[in-house]
Amino acid sequence: MKKTVLALIGATLFSGAALASSVSCYVDTRAYDEYRQGTCFGGESLTHTRQGAAVFKVNTSKPVQSVEWDISRYNANCSGTTCIVRVGLGEHEVNACVDKIYYKDFTWADVNWCATAHANYWGQGGPLANELLGQ
Repeated sequence: MKKTVLALIGATLFSGAALASSVSCYVDTRAYDEYRQGTCFGGESLTHTRQGAAVFKVNTSKPVQSVEWDISRYNANCSGTTCIVRVGLGEHEVNACVDKIYYKDFTWADVNWCATAHANYWGQGGPLANELLGQ
């Protein structure tokens, strides 16, 4: 019995550590957005005053000094454990990966943690949209 309990505790700690080391994301909307591990979906109608975004963050069990992000095809604004990728109208699939993590305890990890955001933003009529359409 004692070995079973210890095995369960060890498995719980190991699985918790595996879940803690990852990249999460959300697609920005006007609603309350929550991070999802690995893959996220979202979108909404945008006005000319608002741009869409996919937001990524690193989940670790130790305090982080800095992160090396790899986000192809998009102009990203990355700062520490968070990365914001601005996207326009249309369907976008944004992949964000973390290559290296430098921890505050002066250790580092070579990782390959990724998340994918599926964003779909569509336009909404307004003064600017009507002007662009020549109306």
